[in-house]
Amino acid sequence: AERAERYDEMADFMKQRAEKGQPLNVDERDMFSAAFKNSLVERRHAVRVAVSVAGDEQDKGRADQAQLAYGYKNKVEAELKAICEKALATLKTHLVPTSEPGESKTFYLKMMGDYHRYMAEFAEGDARSRAAEEAKVAYAQGMQEAGSLSEVHPVRLGLALNFSVFQHEVLMDTAGAVATAKDALVRSSEAIGSVPEGSRNDALLTMQLLQDNLSLWQG
Repeated sequence: AERAERYDEMADFMKQRAEKGQPLNVDERDMFSAAFKNSLVERRHAVRVAVSVAGDEQDKGRADQAQLAYGYKNKVEAELKAICEKALATLKTHLVPTSEPGESKTFYLKMMGDYHRYMAEFAEGDARSRAAEEAKVAYAQGMQEAGSLSEVHPVRLGLALNFSVFQHEVLMDTAGAVATAKDALVRSSEAIGSVPEGSRNDALLTMQLLQDNLSLWQG
């Protein structure tokens, strides 16, 4: 399914694997993450395009065309919601409870935060507030769990990056986002010297993204 880029089917296969009860190994864990992420990518892009088209048509006075774009947006958002709910149910019921402390549990808590964040991006009203609160809780638990990992561990850095983006884009808490990103960047900068050169690439890439965001958010 992965080679054929049939990611919805891949996600279903990985969900079935997770439901068997045995913890996923690292390769399986990465496949689980990639399957659901790729199922979302095109749909998230489609929603953004539909919103843009609807706005353009509205500005041109073509209400019927705008309504068609909004209808398409709603259809794709329903698909997004179903994918997020499937991923979250699998994480909550099977993966987080059976995961080993440290890297594995941090990875899954980060995923939970990410998928609640995705839901908050397109939800409205109370549904958006609930998704944002769930994301905040999952990210906070992940940050606590990540304390046992090296400051330059890719999962810990990736969590800090995504949590700070969530704080900035969903919570509109730029000060909190800056604090999260800056703390991760300072800690990783102090520790990166102890990492062999051949193993630094992932950490350096995420550190650069943190720095780019800080530059943007701080003006």
